Amino acid sequence: MPIREITDPFRLEDIVPYFQPIVDLQHDRVWRYECLARLVTPSEKIYLPSEFLYLIERHNHVQQLTETMFLQSARYFKDKQICWNINVDLSDLKNPALINFLRAQLNDNCDPNEVCIEVSAKTAMQNLTLLAEVVKQVQALGMGVFVDNVGRVPGNIKSLLAMPLRGIKLDGGLIRQYDSNPAVQEYVDYVCEQAAEHKTRVIAEQVEDATTLEIVERLPIQYAQGFVFSRPKPTLDAI
Repeated sequence: MPIREITDPFRLEDIVPYFQPIVDLQHDRVWRYECLARLVTPSEKIYLPSEFLYLIERHNHVQQLTETMFLQSARYFKDKQICWNINVDLSDLKNPALINFLRAQLNDNCDPNEVCIEVSAKTAMQNLTLLAEVVKQVQALGMGVFVDNVGRVPGNIKSLLAMPLRGIKLDGGLIRQYDSNPAVQEYVDYVCEQAAEHKTRVIAEQVEDATTLEIVERLPIQYAQGFVFSRPKPTLDAI
């Protein structure tokens, strides 16, 4: 998808959460939501993170973006008793202020048991020692950690799965190749077995059509996320 140039002026406050459900296939219900950043300009143009994050990084506003996304999401889910995830990047993991910020916000603004952070597999695989420390600190707060896009990049999957993660998200490209690629089948089966051994939930992500969903339903995977269920929306009422 081509990257659109952002020509409209915008403020950090114009970046808001859109919510995409993660579905429990076994019980046919929404399990939790992922809160995804969207830039909505005053002229009502909507931009994906891939289209605006370079501006946030250029102006050193990554920490402020993480905090405003967390606060907006916490306000939205307050008193709803629904679990939700928020994405963080490598600079967040390296920043001691992240844990202090989360500690200050929890309990008063949200139930820590309902909140998890998500880290990309690329960041996780390249920073296993750092991730292990962050997982420990986050768990001490009562929260959990997810790793998404698992299988998209090479790395020590065994060490990753040995961590006490709340969940991992299998890259949708792997699921689509499961029936046609023996190497992919072996990898997916191994990940599912190891995750089950460590009591880590597995989510199939980027499930965009009925064919991919049918493959997921044949696997020992209880949760799924993707356009086949819903695109990210600005409110839960629209889902």
